[in-house]
Amino acid sequence: MAELTPRERLFEICDYGKLRGRGLRALISSKPGDNILESIPVVFVLSNNVRGQCCDMCFTQGCDLQRCSKCKFARYCDRQCQKKDWKEHKIECERILRVSPNVPTDLVRLMARIMQNKHSDDALCKYLSQLVSHHEQFGELRKDAFTTIITVLKHFVGGKDFQKFSTAELFELFGKISCNCFTICDAELQPLGIGMYQTPTILNHSCYPNCVVTFSQTKLLVHATEDIKEGDELTISYTELLCPSYQRKEDLRNRYYFECSCTKCLSSLEEDGLMLSLQCSDKRCCGAVPRDLAVGEFSACNTCGKSLLDKTAGTKADTIILKSEEALKDIKTLEKSDDQQGVLDIAERILANQRGFFHKLHYIKARILDKAMDACINLEMWESALDFGLQTMNAYKLYYPINHPSVGIQLFRIGKLQVYLDKLKDGLQSLLEAEAILKTTYGNHALVQELQEMITGTLEELGREEHNNRFQGLELI
Repeated sequence: MAELTPRERLFEICDYGKLRGRGLRALISSKPGDNILESIPVVFVLSNNVRGQCCDMCFTQGCDLQRCSKCKFARYCDRQCQKKDWKEHKIECERILRVSPNVPTDLVRLMARIMQNKHSDDALCKYLSQLVSHHEQFGELRKDAFTTIITVLKHFVGGKDFQKFSTAELFELFGKISCNCFTICDAELQPLGIGMYQTPTILNHSCYPNCVVTFSQTKLLVHATEDIKEGDELTISYTELLCPSYQRKEDLRNRYYFECSCTKCLSSLEEDGLMLSLQCSDKRCCGAVPRDLAVGEFSACNTCGKSLLDKTAGTKADTIILKSEEALKDIKTLEKSDDQQGVLDIAERILANQRGFFHKLHYIKARILDKAMDACINLEMWESALDFGLQTMNAYKLYYPINHPSVGIQLFRIGKLQVYLDKLKDGLQSLLEAEAILKTTYGNHALVQELQEMITGTLEELGREEHNNRFQGLELI
């Protein structure tokens, strides 16, 4: 169960005390784009949400996947992948058939795979023994979730194999998976599955990390996103960063049971104020009116210095934020059923409520705009998609850390739309900005190669366009 390419010379495991626990410390300096670590999963499963779209073994996306002839559940890109997965799938195949037409959840399948190997794999046992579970801190919601999962798990693995584990053992295993599992994503950061990784599990969190995790199929890659000095702790982000510090802290407490004390959270008032900012009451001014969370009111405009005239702005803002968060939940449900028009309808309705009130730097506005952009792309509404995407960029560039893949992916999507709509110069600029970020976070990934090919093609098209313009100018002379 070794790492795919061990890089111990780059870092060491270090004890950072009771609050942070184990972490990784740099042994040498690194620069942005340096590959810090590569790791293959200890155990993983493909998500049911993309079943039929990706290979169960390598997660490669394809339309001509071969079904397992027995269970018809697992799919593979070729015979080789099916053979590689047979050790894990052999037992699972029988279980899938037994519970059909019911489909076990991703977490149930992951727990079942660990259970079937735990007593025979010493390396797996050692790995699991080193993980924290925090199960003793679980609240009622987590306990209720475990009760539901344990019922499904018993039915899936069968009584005989289920009885090899006590409820206490399974509760602890549930906790270890919950706190240490990675969501495996494709190049555009869309979830494909879940997996457990040996060394990456040790990486601690920061809301302003110096490293980022990406994936190439199921292989996990860690790249430096900024200059790292010898002795620095290597950190990644565990949570969404396009939200105020109080939301990030709540998410980290609920999911990982610690209080974030990174530099970004300790000095969060200014950024949080902008994330909750309103438009200036002077319609000629483009400035933001930040919310002062220390006193619960809005400050003066950061451009013209004017104060808000509307004394009910705080209450109105809270109401729209609540409606926007409810809309995001509804959008998530509609996305599962691929109702893109429904997604767009909700997004446009909420954006209409926000228009003329929330500033372009407001975090919830950026998130709704992003959903509207996704829906328009799926509906092939290219002009609208570009308009929504461009409106997200101020917030993306301000709130995400340097060289964050979310910014690079968004620029790539915008650049593709601009090129498709013959806005070649704007498209080239967006693509070049995307390349600078994605080369750092992805290295020589297929996504970067696709991006570079598009840059080359756009340069050639611009060259032809310039040549034609010159030729037409000569004809006029």
